Amino acid sequence: MFEDYGPQDRSLRAADADRESVAELLREQHLAGRLDTDELQERLDRVFAAKTYAELDAVVVDLPVRPSRPASRSGVLRRSPVALLPLVAVLIVALALSHGHLIWLAPPLLFWFVVRPRRWHAISSGRC
Repeated sequence: MFEDYGPQDRSLRAADADRESVAELLREQHLAGRLDTDELQERLDRVFAAKTYAELDAVVVDLPVRPSRPASRSGVLRRSPVALLPLVAVLIVALALSHGHLIWLAPPLLFWFVVRPRRWHAISSGRC
């Protein structure tokens, strides 16, 4: 099921983050109506008792696979807020060199690089 996730050798031990990822998938499937509450609890117990990737695979083998990578969204914040640091540094230098005359650029740039990507991602994912 998750062969593209984790190592190819499925007999290796899984980490807590791996177990939590599978548990999240089970919770999503429960909300979608594919698992009833009792079956969800039974599978969660098996997930948190699992030691290897193969044991985790066995818990979700009959469920649809979610995409292994989240859908790409546009904008600078797609990678991380740290990606904004070089841009912020350049803007601070430009502001200092212009003696404050470029301050009018701050609101449109803030909108373009911070607000717009989040808004369009929310619209495209149907969370608006």
